[in-house]
Formats: sequence, structure tokens, C-alpha cells
Amino acid sequence: MGHSFHNPLVTLHDSRGRIVFAQPLIKLSAAEVIYSQPWDWVRTDIERNEIRMAFQKVLFDRESITLRATFYFGGEPMLYECNAVPVDTDDIMVMATSVPIEEAHNSLSNREIECLRELISGKHTSSIAQKMGVKSTTINTYKQRIKEKLGIDTLSGLIAWGCKHLG
Repeated sequence: MGHSFHNPLVTLHDSRGRIVFAQPLIKLSAAEVIYSQPWDWVRTDIERNEIRMAFQKVLFDRESITLRATFYFGGEPMLYECNAVPVDTDDIMVMATSVPIEEAHNSLSNREIECLRELISGKHTSSIAQKMGVKSTTINTYKQRIKEKLGIDTLSGLIAWGCKHLG
């Protein structure tokens, strides 16, 4: 099983950006990951610079950041969304949680995506049902399935995710 919303890649970084902890390791050994830097896992200079600048923002400005990058694990590209936050310990400076974002889009059906797009536009269940030509109970089922697939507990969380990813 690879990384997912339910099984994200969590990395801890020292002040130079080196990874001192990573879990779960998928397709890689600890020796391949420990003391590597996240910019080592991308192929373009643009992404390398973007990741370095984001790391510096977390490290020096003590701000949380979110960015997207295509990482290559075992030679296979995967688009990840990474959330990095500052950590205040002697050895660990940054914690990053990374999830593949293509997986979420691929796991939703076209009707679920259509329903989610209507939700983020501010429509109520009955309006969405009428527009999609189904019953309100079907829309409620779509909402529940989407939340389960994405690992989201609340409707507000679902709408926030939709705004961010389908916006």
C-alpha cells in the first residue's frame, strides 16, 4: 500500500533540511531517505528552488506552508501536496506531512465530483438534487461517500477540500 490521505508520508527535518525521520517508507529503504533533502526528490530546478524557499520560510519565518511537488520515489513520479510546520526542539526544526493528491481525484466518481462542485458553489442539497436529476437522499449518499474516500469528517471540511482542489 502506498501513501494516501489515510497513510501520509511524515518527515522530520533538521536545520539543513535533511530528513532525520520518515514514515511510512514505501518503495525505499531508510538508507535512501535518511539525510536526503526533499529537494533531492524532484527533477526540475523550479521545484527544487520552490521547496528550498518554502523550507526557509518555515525555518526562519516560523510559518506553516503548503506546496505541491512531483516527487520521484523509486523512479515513479507522484504529485504530492506537502504541509510543513515549524517544530521547536533541539534537533527537529520542521515537520512535513505529504499526501498524493492525484489519488483523491481518481477515487471520486464523476457524479461525486459534480456533487462536490455544486456544494462548493454554495448550493443546498435539494438544489443539487434537482440539478443532477436525483433525490436528496442520493446527494446525501454522495456527500457521505466523498467524506469517507477523502478521510474528512465534516461537511465544512469537505467544502474546504473541494474549494482547494476543485476550486
